[in-house]
Amino acid sequence: MSRIYSKSFQVSFVSLMIALTLILELINRASPLRVPWGMSVDFVALPIMITFFILGTRYSLVAAFGMFLMLCIAGYANFIGAVMKTATTVSMVLTLGILSTGIIRRPPQNAYRSVPKYSMAAVASLLVRCGVAVVLNYYWALPLFFQMPVEKIIEIFFFGSYLGFISFVSSMNILQGMVDLVGSWLLVFGLARRALKVG
Repeated sequence: MSRIYSKSFQVSFVSLMIALTLILELINRASPLRVPWGMSVDFVALPIMITFFILGTRYSLVAAFGMFLMLCIAGYANFIGAVMKTATTVSMVLTLGILSTGIIRRPPQNAYRSVPKYSMAAVASLLVRCGVAVVLNYYWALPLFFQMPVEKIIEIFFFGSYLGFISFVSSMNILQGMVDLVGSWLLVFGLARRALKVG
């Protein structure tokens, strides 16, 4: 049995990735880049995406739950921030997972080595992420965070423009999603290819 499929390796790897999310969040809190209601542009979800590429969808969801617990304890905006980060990350993982088995029909470890195939799946995952982020922000996160109706929030921050609200939330999530998608792919496949060339 290949070492990567051994249960001890999988458990150890997922545990390491969960611990890494906490470390990255603490680094992010020391030098944050955040919007007012808690969303951050950071590297916290990179371990989740790396887990997806190496072990697949199921284990990345376990790592995402671990990230959620870490962010509830030590994250900015605590529960709200943890829910938003986890929901948007999981939406990308599930989209990539569904496409890899439903369309490409190969495990994630092999399905996304091809840049064109990954690019198409990544665009789809970004669109899903934006939809999830807009809905959660509108109906739950913003009203809960600011303790006021969302219409009032849009009036104050976006001059009453719903299109401005959707555009802003989407642009922030596209930026964060690209950090997660490109960063994790380069770390997993870019370094692997480089190692093979060196070897």
